[in-house]
Amino acid sequence: MDFTFIEKIEKGAAIYRLYRSTFCRGYYVITAQSKSDFSCMSIKETFEGARKLFCEIAESETDPITLVDIIRDIQLARV
Repeated sequence: MDFTFIEKIEKGAAIYRLYRSTFCRGYYVITAQSKSDFSCMSIKETFEGARKLFCEIAESETDPITLVDIIRDIQLARV
């Protein structure tokens, strides 16, 4: 799969990145990386929605493992 890098935020000891999937339209990938952990999750969202979520996650200094739970909860709420 190909991804287009959109934005990076360094907050505290973590780095957050936002990517757009070039393979699946309308999907964005958010990564969270600390010194000891890494996670990434994809979400179907508009650009504005994905960027807003990304900024909220970075500003709150979300742990990488918590990123998975946040995205999963959002996706389950939409079903």
